Amino acid sequence: MIYNIHSLRAVAAYLVVCFHCQVLLFGHLKYSMGSWGVDIFFVISGFVMAYTTDGRIAPPYQFLIKRLVRVVPLYWFMTIAVFLAALSTPFLFRSIDDGLGHLLMSLAFIPFEKSNGLIQPILFLGWTLNYEMFFYCLFFLGLYIYPEINRYIYVSLVIVALVMIGLLLRPVNALGRFYTNAIILEFAAGMWICYVVRRITIPAGLLNVSMIGALGLASFGLLLAAEFLWPTAPRFVALGLPAASLVTAAVLLEANGISSRTAFAVEQGDSSYALYLTHFLSYQVCEKVLFKFFDPQNFSLRMVAFVGAVVLAGLVAWIVHRRIEVPLTQCVRGLFSGLKRPSHASS
Repeated sequence: MIYNIHSLRAVAAYLVVCFHCQVLLFGHLKYSMGSWGVDIFFVISGFVMAYTTDGRIAPPYQFLIKRLVRVVPLYWFMTIAVFLAALSTPFLFRSIDDGLGHLLMSLAFIPFEKSNGLIQPILFLGWTLNYEMFFYCLFFLGLYIYPEINRYIYVSLVIVALVMIGLLLRPVNALGRFYTNAIILEFAAGMWICYVVRRITIPAGLLNVSMIGALGLASFGLLLAAEFLWPTAPRFVALGLPAASLVTAAVLLEANGISSRTAFAVEQGDSSYALYLTHFLSYQVCEKVLFKFFDPQNFSLRMVAFVGAVVLAGLVAWIVHRRIEVPLTQCVRGLFSGLKRPSHASS
C-alpha cells in the first residue's frame, strides 16, 4: 500500500462531500470547487491498476475478480437501497423516477440518460463507477499484453481514440457521449505516473522533498482556483493535469520517506469508498429535516448545517464501512474463493 495515495482517496472523497454539501449554504451548487475530487479519483485509479499489476504474472481474470469484489457489493447494496427507499419516501430523493429497467442498467454499469437530462444511474454518484468499470475491462484486456509499456500504450491509444471520436463525430446518444468524454484521459495519466515513478530513475538532486511538497501544494492550489483562472478550459487541462501532478507529488513524497501512516489516515482511506457512496444521505437529511424546523435563510444555521453534514457523512461512512461494506465484501470474496476450490468426488 502507498499510504499517501490511500489518504489522498479520503481527501478526494471529502472534497466531493463538500461540493455536494454546498447546497446547504447556497441552496444550489454554486461553485464547482471540490467536484474535482472525482478527477483525483480517476488518476488514482489508473495509477493503482498499473501499480498492483506491474511486474506481476497472474491470470488476468484474477485482476477483474478482485476489482469486482471490491466495487460491486456496496454499490449494489446502496443502489437497491436507494431504489426501494425512493419508492416509499420520494421526498428525500431527487430525480428518482426510474423503473425496473433503469435499476437493472444501473446494476450492470450501463450508462443511460435520466429524465433530468443527466447520464447517471439510480444512485447518481455511480456515474463515476461506470467509468471505473469501463477502465477495468479495458485494462483487463491489456493484461494479456507484455511488456508493461506496450500494455500502457495499448490502453492509452484506445482511450485517446475514443476521445478523438467524441471530438470529431460529436455522438448524440448517451453511450457515445459518455464513453468519449475526455475525462477518461485521467485514467491513462495515472498509468503513466506509475510507469515514470517505478521505471525511470530521477537524479537525487533534481527533486528534493521541499520541491515535491511545493509541487503538491501548487497542484492543489491550481485545482482550487481552476474555475476562476480558466473556466472554459477543457476539464482534462484545467483539472486532470493538476490532479495528475498532485498524485505524482503524493507518490514521490512517500518514496522520500514522507507518508501519512497514522491510524486515523488509514481508517479514513479505508472508509473513503463508503463515504463517496453514502454522503448524499447526510446533506439531504439535513436539508429536508433541519430546514423544516429552522429558518433556512439564516446563513449561520446554513454554515452549521454544512459542517454538520460533512461530519455526519464521515460518521455514517465509518459505520457503513465497518458494519456493511467489510462483511459484505468478505462474504462475496468467500463465494469466489469457494468457486475456485477444486471439487472432490466422493468415493
